[in-house]
Amino acid sequence: MNWSDFGERNKRLNPLWNLGAGMNLGELQPYKEMIALSVLLQVYYLELESNERRSKEDIVELCWSSLERFNIAKLGTPESVERLVDGLLWSGNGGDFESFYYDDNSRQMELQKYKYFTVDEDATRNSWEESGTTIYRLSEYAMELIFMSHEIIEEFQISIKLLEIQMHIKHGRVTRALQDVNELISRVRKMTQQQQEYRNALRRNPKHIFSEYGVMRHQRLEEIQVQFDEERTHFDNIHRALARLANDEKDVIDFNELRMLSERVELSRRVHDELAEVVLSIFEAETNLRLNFPELFWGAAGFNFRTHVWEEWVKDEGLPSGDSLELLISGLFSPNQDFVYPLPWAWEEQDVGFLPETIMDEVEDDLDALSVQFIPKGIPWGDVTDLWRPVFMALAEKGSFTFAADAFTEEEQLKWARTPNAIDLWVQFFHTEIIVQEQNEDKAHGQDECQMLIGQLIADHPELESLRSKRLRTTIEDEQADSVRWPGLEMSSYTITIIEEGEPTA
Repeated sequence: MNWSDFGERNKRLNPLWNLGAGMNLGELQPYKEMIALSVLLQVYYLELESNERRSKEDIVELCWSSLERFNIAKLGTPESVERLVDGLLWSGNGGDFESFYYDDNSRQMELQKYKYFTVDEDATRNSWEESGTTIYRLSEYAMELIFMSHEIIEEFQISIKLLEIQMHIKHGRVTRALQDVNELISRVRKMTQQQQEYRNALRRNPKHIFSEYGVMRHQRLEEIQVQFDEERTHFDNIHRALARLANDEKDVIDFNELRMLSERVELSRRVHDELAEVVLSIFEAETNLRLNFPELFWGAAGFNFRTHVWEEWVKDEGLPSGDSLELLISGLFSPNQDFVYPLPWAWEEQDVGFLPETIMDEVEDDLDALSVQFIPKGIPWGDVTDLWRPVFMALAEKGSFTFAADAFTEEEQLKWARTPNAIDLWVQFFHTEIIVQEQNEDKAHGQDECQMLIGQLIADHPELESLRSKRLRTTIEDEQADSVRWPGLEMSSYTITIIEEGEPTA
């Protein structure tokens, strides 16, 4: 078997397999894929007509029209329809959708990111001036789903499609020609959007001319110009073929269909002209940059975070989500970060509390008293002891306890993930062996958090008195063993054990 193209096949099918995945739509659940596809199709036809009614509110209305079309409108609720539309516009974390595929070149699983909708920048620019509304358009992946059953022509091979349309008209296949013209209009508009995105990026940062897309486009510029010349010839031939068809087959041809086809061909010509204008404007911008600002293209030696990452990437393109900032800079502060103590927890320790604003207002008048009054951040011992109670119960009964996925219910797993203070104690137990104190000591005299936890558990649960004076040791399971992975938490599998007298210490 030839595996070289398996990854590309996988990447094309991932958006189809995940269409509607992860949505909980109540009674609409069995129909979610069908409804989602119908919404994509309706937006596609709106784009063909240059109709800008493609805001989120408009897409919600399209969803309701699909439900009415399928006679299942009574199963929908405003919440379920809103949830479906949100699930098409964004993934569960508010960013791109993610799927894995196998890359045969690296022989590893790689992560693919994609969207079904992207922002239509030109339409949104006008809309924001009028009503502040964002207008969406289908992404390349969504277009791929629409035309999955057709052979899609590659970029800058439009002439082939024009010849196919011309052949359909010549043989009187008006309906098929109309379908192909619609596909062609969609394809050209997508190319125009890509060119506009490159033009906008070039205006923000001229160095995009050296990006992979800019280099490839420059290499094919002569081919693009030849294509434009060919398209003018093809459109002339198509119009002549339409005229002959109207005269020679007037007894068998539906003139309404023929008129519609003629209008779509003319629209296709206009969108081709728009593409040509954008391409020529890019060529003009590139020429102006090279001629008047040659210093922009002088090579700079080395690589630095500020120029190549922050200025040329983050400031220019932005980040897909808030979590991306943490991922970006975490390597600068902890290159070998241990996943059992993630950076967010360290950041949380820097959070401080201050006196209420009402109190601060009272001292503002007195400049000598204007000092920030700090309230230390405490540990929510009630939540922490509730989570650790089953651990020490098992420790008292069996002599050991292993922190594993199957040791807790789903509800308990979520509580552990939401309580980093409870997780931190596993790390503190791991640092040294703990000898349980004979009696509870005053917490104000430097008692560490591990002893405070044990003391509170024994005080609340007398059956744990048997642990007093016991020596406890915490170890990490074999590195080959599966780590604990819950929503919002990933850590190694820890085991805490009572060490009997005579056993060697760690």
